[in-house]
Amino acid sequence: MAVTFTKVYTDRVEISPKATLGDGTEVTDYVDAMVMEIEGVSGDFTARRGDWVRFADPATKTSSDFAAWSSLSAASRPAWVTNAMTAFEPTVTGQVVAMIEAQFNAPEYPSVTGWAS
Repeated sequence: MAVTFTKVYTDRVEISPKATLGDGTEVTDYVDAMVMEIEGVSGDFTARRGDWVRFADPATKTSSDFAAWSSLSAASRPAWVTNAMTAFEPTVTGQVVAMIEAQFNAPEYPSVTGWAS
């Protein structure tokens, strides 16, 4: 069974209105986490698994590597978001495959197909 995976970056984010960075800088709109999802497709079967993925603690950042979440909305996706997805993906691909396998291994009951579709 071949499964094609797609990374889904959602617009569901957890933002701290204010945070203190490691160098003592006070900032606003610090993004703490984002819901990221992995979708798998195999033939007619699909499954999607998502979860909150935490980003770096503000104490590990400095003013030189911080950008307010609101300033990123029109920009390209930052590397740290892509890096978080790269770390997240392998933790759920096995679950996505299992969800797809459960679909095509599920028993079918012809007596209910008229109202089940």
